[in-house]
Amino acid sequence: MRMLLTRSIYLKASRVVRGGGEQTRKIVVAALVTCMFVFMSMLSVSAVRADQQLRCDVALVLTSPTSWAGTVAGDITGSISITENPAIFVGQTEHFDENTVITTTDGVVIDIHDLGVVSFKSWRFTANGLVTDVSSENMQWLVGYEVHFMGAVAPGEVVYASGTMILMPP
Repeated sequence: MRMLLTRSIYLKASRVVRGGGEQTRKIVVAALVTCMFVFMSMLSVSAVRADQQLRCDVALVLTSPTSWAGTVAGDITGSISITENPAIFVGQTEHFDENTVITTTDGVVIDIHDLGVVSFKSWRFTANGLVTDVSSENMQWLVGYEVHFMGAVAPGEVVYASGTMILMPP
């Protein structure tokens, strides 16, 4: 069995070499490059459609007393930065108002404004807001989507936060 497999491979390879191997190689390389281009294009284009709930995992690190930076992965993939406006502190709770900017891997910028609460007792947070602007004409349907963001903060020398962001049609 092994010998038959070896002979069939040998015969196919020898035909390519005898029958213009350079031209065959160019065709194979062109086909592979085309397939790679199509595959990469499909990866960078969002697979989401209007009127669909979007879910993302968010990982953040506190970069200044009022700024966070991190990544978003899921239905939307890219980077995220959050800037907090002046907050109100009541007991062990912070009531915050923040502006969020998500930049997708395609370069689309999504602006979000939300209001939320973080407990310094449980280190859990929740926020609700709206998508206020999108830089892409193809994704303008996201404007007005409701945003629900919840998760936990890990305090320490470096402060981390992680959670889930859900974008829902209005």
